[in-house]
Amino acid sequence: MSTGNPFSTIQAKLSFRGRKYICEISEKDSVVDLKQQLSTSVKEDGIQNEHDPIDFKLIYKGKILSDDTENLHTFLLDDVMRGSSSRKEVHIMALGTSRDESLHRIAEWNKARHTAPRIRDDISQAGKAQISQRQKKGIDMLKKASRKEKSQMTCTKYGFSRIETLPMLPEEEKARQILKSLSEDPGILACMEKHKWNVGCLAEMYPEGQVGVSEVCLLGLNHNKGQKILLRLRTDDLKGFRKILNIRKVLFHELAHNVYSGHGGEFNKLMRQIEKECNELDWTRYGQKLGGQTSTLGENTHLSSEYNMDDSIFQGGTYRLGKSDDNTRDIEHHINGTRQPASARDLAAKAALNRLGKDREQQKKGDCGCKSCLHCLEIDNEDRINGYSSPKS
Repeated sequence: MSTGNPFSTIQAKLSFRGRKYICEISEKDSVVDLKQQLSTSVKEDGIQNEHDPIDFKLIYKGKILSDDTENLHTFLLDDVMRGSSSRKEVHIMALGTSRDESLHRIAEWNKARHTAPRIRDDISQAGKAQISQRQKKGIDMLKKASRKEKSQMTCTKYGFSRIETLPMLPEEEKARQILKSLSEDPGILACMEKHKWNVGCLAEMYPEGQVGVSEVCLLGLNHNKGQKILLRLRTDDLKGFRKILNIRKVLFHELAHNVYSGHGGEFNKLMRQIEKECNELDWTRYGQKLGGQTSTLGENTHLSSEYNMDDSIFQGGTYRLGKSDDNTRDIEHHINGTRQPASARDLAAKAALNRLGKDREQQKKGDCGCKSCLHCLEIDNEDRINGYSSPKS
């Protein structure tokens, strides 16, 4: 007994604007026939705008069925036969815009094209007036920003106008803090005010070369006698920062270039004067006593206050078993009849006086060339700074 062809009709489920429509595809149906069935179903479903078959576009498995005369049953039969024998349904996506909808969109686009504002209307009088108003407003904003920047940069008449760090380097914030501490140092600012110096920019210099190895290794640079001063803040490997005292000395050197371009005797004299004034005019580094006297150990006072240390906790000295050493006996204090060890300030003062006496004895004999006494170190330091380059090792 014959059962007939089970694939004589194929059931198609079409998706259109979120709705599902079931259509039957016979052996003679083409693409346009399926579009006609969809148009009828959409009309019966109550869609506001009427869609003609030509308005639809059918998509099957990502491919647009563009040929309306193609036999759709033959096209889909292979896919249906590959699947399960009990499943003869295919899914097709439908897209479409009715003629009325297309005309409405064209009318809206034409209306928007005429009513939308131009990017720059320099034709009509209203557009020209608007451009002039925007230009005036922009000039006012620039003037306001300039006044604000100027007030921030020139809080004092003398000093550093601004600071600059190198971007894209590690610990940029720490480099900015170093430059900020130098630009706001009371002693440096007082020295610059005394000499009436105003540096436009204090900036970070990229560490090219290796200190002590490269033939030329700049530690600082002064552009146009104070227009811009650059300081080498970082180590050669960019993993750390140089000592702040060394950076300060380079800054003193560069400040001297505000007056002298070369490295002559007058330059060295001015550089030493700047260093002395920056240290002496810093009121935060030297302790003040009653009567206006200044402590001779301002450096130690500054360090103690910075790290909240009391110098009375430093009990130093050299002693022998059973009796006090003669070298420290004269600086020990007697309180209530009891001999107390000397403080850190007294020990430091005595050590400095001893070194000074030894250095003077050596200086009477001439330059010993030992590279360790204060006289030789001062000469070596001046030669290194004056040459401003590190010789090859």
